[in-house]
Amino acid sequence: MGGWCPGTALAGLAMRKWDALVFLVGAVLGSVLFNESYTLIRPLYEGWNAGPLTLAESLHLPMPLLVAAVAVLAVAMFNLCTWLERRAGVPPEAPAARRRNALLGAVLLVAAAGVLRLPQTPHAPAATTGDEAAAAAPLDVLASVAAAEDHIDPLDLALLLMAGGAGTAVVDLRDSAAYDAFHIRGAISIPLERLAAEAPAKLPRAGWIVLYSNGTTHGAQAAQALQAAGWSSVRVLTDGILGFWRECLTPPSLGTVADPATAAARSADYAARRAFFIDQAGHPLPVAFEPVRVVSATIAAHQPAGLDAHLVDAAWLLARLGDGGLKLLDVRAKSTAYTTRHIPGAVYLNIENIRATLAGLPNTVLPAEALAREFGWLGLTADDTVVVYSDELRDATLVAVALERVGHARFAVLHGGWPAWLAAAGPTDSHLPAVVPANYRPRRTRDDFTATLEDVAKASTDGKTVILDVRPPAYYRGEKTDEARAGHIPGAVNREFALDLVPESASWRVASLLRAAYEDLGIGSDTPVIVHCRTGHQASQTYFLLKHVLGVKTVRWFDGSWLAWAGEATLPVAR
Repeated sequence: MGGWCPGTALAGLAMRKWDALVFLVGAVLGSVLFNESYTLIRPLYEGWNAGPLTLAESLHLPMPLLVAAVAVLAVAMFNLCTWLERRAGVPPEAPAARRRNALLGAVLLVAAAGVLRLPQTPHAPAATTGDEAAAAAPLDVLASVAAAEDHIDPLDLALLLMAGGAGTAVVDLRDSAAYDAFHIRGAISIPLERLAAEAPAKLPRAGWIVLYSNGTTHGAQAAQALQAAGWSSVRVLTDGILGFWRECLTPPSLGTVADPATAAARSADYAARRAFFIDQAGHPLPVAFEPVRVVSATIAAHQPAGLDAHLVDAAWLLARLGDGGLKLLDVRAKSTAYTTRHIPGAVYLNIENIRATLAGLPNTVLPAEALAREFGWLGLTADDTVVVYSDELRDATLVAVALERVGHARFAVLHGGWPAWLAAAGPTDSHLPAVVPANYRPRRTRDDFTATLEDVAKASTDGKTVILDVRPPAYYRGEKTDEARAGHIPGAVNREFALDLVPESASWRVASLLRAAYEDLGIGSDTPVIVHCRTGHQASQTYFLLKHVLGVKTVRWFDGSWLAWAGEATLPVAR
């Protein structure tokens, strides 16, 4: 409490106010002290990621009592200061001023007593006005687009519908003549101009809605309108009906696949899609619409092998919840999701706390010593069994990579994450557990699976190692870029990380299908592989899959990824 603002303190110093000098020196020394001690006090500074809390909530006091206490304290401090001024020889105020101050103090105390008599109501979040919701909606849409959560690819939709289409309503936004000429099997017709009038009666509030038109534009506009009207689970079919026909119903013989085995497999898949969407187009879908309970697809998901494979399911965790030595890390993107509801006993970890700018490279996972400090603040020890969960699989696998880096032996990712836990009717609560910081001792300080920029440059020309780029195809081809240069590492192969998941879920597809898909890329169990994306985040998901699910023996993870490669002008780029 200096009694000065920085600007007025400088003015005061010019007027030889020595208390202003003391204030400025204290401000500088305090800033230096805060900067140097930040790593020690960061959990306190961030409130242990507890989210926004009022002073009343922090002190566990009713709000009226806190308001009254502050009022009484203010009057008491005013009188104390008046008494100290008299002791210091300051001339007393005029009698009229003293009577006025006494009256104001009495009024304040009476008001404080009145506050205590007010009825206490439970704390509720502030309501969002229509204007606020309208302003926030475009930002929510942009976040969804950036996370690739706003669309579904044609092949994924085809697989979903061929598996029964449970929990999914497909809407054709074209005019009636175009719908009658051809439409995706099971789709209902709601022309775009009638969507607002017919959606309440025809579209369910539960489950997923997939919109399509000839291209993507009308679908995106309709999706935004439905989201604004209260439908939350809306997706747009990538490239519309034209993209669906091109990707799903165009014979492979018109493609560019040269490998006979791959061509044969694609021909079989094409024949199945043609039979379903063209030959049986007039038949109803085998499963009627019903609300989604687990994921939007009934496509088979991988069955986790257990703790030894570092991947467990909700049933495994339910059977061990509350066991001593079991620690849960909730790594969902928003801490408010954690504070609202989480698995009992879980501690929140923001994944950005395990990354920093190192050697000038942003978003780099911390070295083992720094990770050990972070894990210690969470109350972890090297002997704990740690289960990590999120609503995005790649968030959980990034933390799993960090646990591997410090040599943690007993850890696992919850397959299916938070949605799978809810689907299994697992218990939840909003209690924030008391965390006692621990002295986490890493079992190793250097890992053997992280590839450096030099490692990747060497491997790209050794003729043995497969460089696997898991970014979306447009980034791999150089059509889009967020970095200094567009394209890919020469010789790298591409498979987008999201293709490995059951659509709209945090679960991998069955291992046999994934193993076949990677074998098509030349990746077998004995193939040396280096995985990268743009920053290493998405690549952690594919790295975990190849190593712990598919059993590829030599897999390395390029943390710097395309961000590092594109920033080095001397390295070649292919497009």
